[in-house]
Amino acid sequence: MNADLQKLIELEKVDREIARLGDEVAALPKRVAAIEAHLADDKAAVEKAKAAIKSNEGARRKLEADIQEYQQKIVKYRGQSSSVKTNDEYRALMHEVEFSEKQISGCEDKILELMISLENEEKALKAAEAGLKEEIADVEKEKAEARTRTAEDEKLLAGLGEQRAALRSGVTDSSLLAHYDRVMRQRKSAIAEARDQKCMACFVMIRPQNWQEIRSNEQIVTCSSCARIFYFDPAHETPPEPPKRKAKARAAEPEAETETQVTPETTPAQ
Repeated sequence: MNADLQKLIELEKVDREIARLGDEVAALPKRVAAIEAHLADDKAAVEKAKAAIKSNEGARRKLEADIQEYQQKIVKYRGQSSSVKTNDEYRALMHEVEFSEKQISGCEDKILELMISLENEEKALKAAEAGLKEEIADVEKEKAEARTRTAEDEKLLAGLGEQRAALRSGVTDSSLLAHYDRVMRQRKSAIAEARDQKCMACFVMIRPQNWQEIRSNEQIVTCSSCARIFYFDPAHETPPEPPKRKAKARAAEPEAETETQVTPETTPAQ
């Protein structure tokens, strides 16, 4: 095989692997962000549970303050009851006392409901925090694996860079190398296999006069359509069709009938 062609085939393999690893390294920030996004639901569950507990505590403090206010009113009304002069004024004060006592009872019932609800909310918070903790551990593990993979990719890239430089410096035809670079930029691949007299990249048929040159792998031939550089792999050559079997010989013709020998009649002696 032509030495430059061999080096270009190897060079394209290296360039493709460099591109793949480069994309993988560049995708690390997005991958880490996607991994961390998995925590969003768990964090939201924790914040929701905390908000519910905070709201519960606020409601209980408000009810406790209301109870104190009503209790103060009861003390005030009972104190005023000793100085009233009419039954109507006394009944009015007792009505206010009764109303305040009912309000206190209602507040106490609500506080009890909130305390029962608080138990459930605290359980929900513990469950959400446990789930978040577990998810954080999984996320950190995934992030560590992603960073390890990236470090390995960067190490491979360094080695491939050296291999690429060696292959490029080994190509003796600078114009051929320039052609390779130009096609590589345009089409992401610069080498194409020629098989069954067509380009396996763009599937355009190859001129018969170029086919034998390509098959030798000693000449540099490019595709007239996509400009990729051809190589031929004998392992992919279509095997020749086996010779057709002759039809079975016709059945032997029947033997010709044997002529009957006629014996002349003997004339009796006179």
